[in-house]
Amino acid sequence: MVNFLRALMLVAALFSVSSAQAGFSPLGVGVFAPVQFPPESFFITGARVDLIMGEHRAVYGFDLGLLINVTDLDLGGVQVAGLYNMNKGSANVIGLQAAGAANVNLGHTRIVGVQAAIGINSNQAETTMVGVQLAILGNYSPFTNVYGVQASLYNKAHEVYGFQIGLINMADTLHGVQIGLVNFNHTGLFAVAPILNVGF
Repeated sequence: MVNFLRALMLVAALFSVSSAQAGFSPLGVGVFAPVQFPPESFFITGARVDLIMGEHRAVYGFDLGLLINVTDLDLGGVQVAGLYNMNKGSANVIGLQAAGAANVNLGHTRIVGVQAAIGINSNQAETTMVGVQLAILGNYSPFTNVYGVQASLYNKAHEVYGFQIGLINMADTLHGVQIGLVNFNHTGLFAVAPILNVGF
């Protein structure tokens, strides 16, 4: 395992030597921040692979972490972590954002595909979700427009064009169907409805 890590670090060093001045690297590898290459001030434009935690300014491409992935400014591509994904800036997820415990996006976010977590998905700024948002505990996205399906025990979105499926479903505006124990559609004909709520 140690030899494998050394080989990964060597490959990363070889690939990023020519672009070190610009702060870009096609590959990022690490054990945990700051024990990673290149340093966290770099932009990764290809793939980042981390054992415990990786943190960089931006990642464009594939972001794979055994436990935790963190980006400070921007994410573009696919992001998968065993425990936790956090994007402090904007995020453009194409295909998949998946985590064992949580996906947390603090900045403007666009997701086309699937956002999945065993725990929660939390989108804290204006977000467009096209596809499926799945979590066991909750999808907390108060500023999100969902085009597709939002499914969890608790779902919260700004606008829903499609379905919300869960025990508690909340939408400011619903253009579709809510299926759950209690359903809230703040601008609908029925602001609160048990089992089924439909909005146009």
